[in-house]
Amino acid sequence: MGLMWFTVGLITGLSVLAAIGLHKRFDIDWRGWIGLALGEFLILFCIAWSTASVFEGVPRAASMGLLMFGGAGLIVLVLTWRLLIQKNARSAA
Repeated sequence: MGLMWFTVGLITGLSVLAAIGLHKRFDIDWRGWIGLALGEFLILFCIAWSTASVFEGVPRAASMGLLMFGGAGLIVLVLTWRLLIQKNARSAA
């Protein structure tokens, strides 16, 4: 269980570094920051939920957590990415 929390912490740090890298490359407004934070939170929650469920011996809950929380996190991140690309394409033109 300790390894899971170490991995979640490591992924959290890497996702914060990725968000800072995106901020250097794109102009991110408040909607972009909220989308990035929500998407990263849902993905990290998905990892923690699924790992804990597997350790408790409930693989069905783990797979549903991957599907629900991971899918929602990916959707939020894709929509945020499209917002950033669309906004910066208008700024460049």
